[in-house]
Amino acid sequence: MPLLEYLQPLVVPFMFVLTRVTGVFLFTPVLTSAVIPRKYKALFAFMFALAVFPQVSHLDQAADLSLDLPSIGVVMFSELMIGVVLGLIAGLPMLAIQMAGFIMGYQMGLGLAQAYNPEMDGSDDVVSQLLFFMGMAVYLAAGGLDLVFLALLGTFDNVPIGAFAASQAPLDLYVGLLSSGVELAIRIAAPVMGVILMALLSMGFVMKTMPQINILSVGFAAKILAGLSILAIVVGAIDFVIHEETLATLHELLIWTGVRGAE
Repeated sequence: MPLLEYLQPLVVPFMFVLTRVTGVFLFTPVLTSAVIPRKYKALFAFMFALAVFPQVSHLDQAADLSLDLPSIGVVMFSELMIGVVLGLIAGLPMLAIQMAGFIMGYQMGLGLAQAYNPEMDGSDDVVSQLLFFMGMAVYLAAGGLDLVFLALLGTFDNVPIGAFAASQAPLDLYVGLLSSGVELAIRIAAPVMGVILMALLSMGFVMKTMPQINILSVGFAAKILAGLSILAIVVGAIDFVIHEETLATLHELLIWTGVRGAE
């Protein structure tokens, strides 16, 4: 049939496009949510690949690739790595936010107060969950998913199918953004850590000067109260910092993928 003769040469290139799109869906925030059933994720990835496929350039090069099984496996692995790299870089701000929440919860004594997090399909402390959902809202409001998909489209123009090499892996970019993520976690957790440090120093001073007072009986509650109070005060600043760092990370991602106007 003429239709089958037309579609047959496009099957393998479409598999390569779908593999690259699937890599993005493995680590990108929101898309990795355990709340979304896997079959819907797979359907969304397939539909997105189907929508992108007609716009992909250099398809003639993909069609000319060797179609033996080892070559197809190597190309599919390289395409998967491109998507995985995009997803890992896009997810760094969310990892930093969770790290900051863990630090604050541990310092406040809420490390054992675990609750089920449906987004991660596991248990997490309450402060980490609070910051996680706050960061997720900021990520969506800042257009994080739109920018990730835009970066994905840019990779098809600048990294043709089957042309990705290990030397093109953005290791310097990833290490730099990872350092920025650690800095973001410290910036978010610093106010709470500072207040709790002052509270601990004050309790230690009271214990030394007035040992008859059982300060430990109120010390744990005081740390939680002080930490949550300062967190409520600086939540606006945290929102601004998360928004700023998320856009900066995605901007670097767009530059690496060569999206026009990103510079």
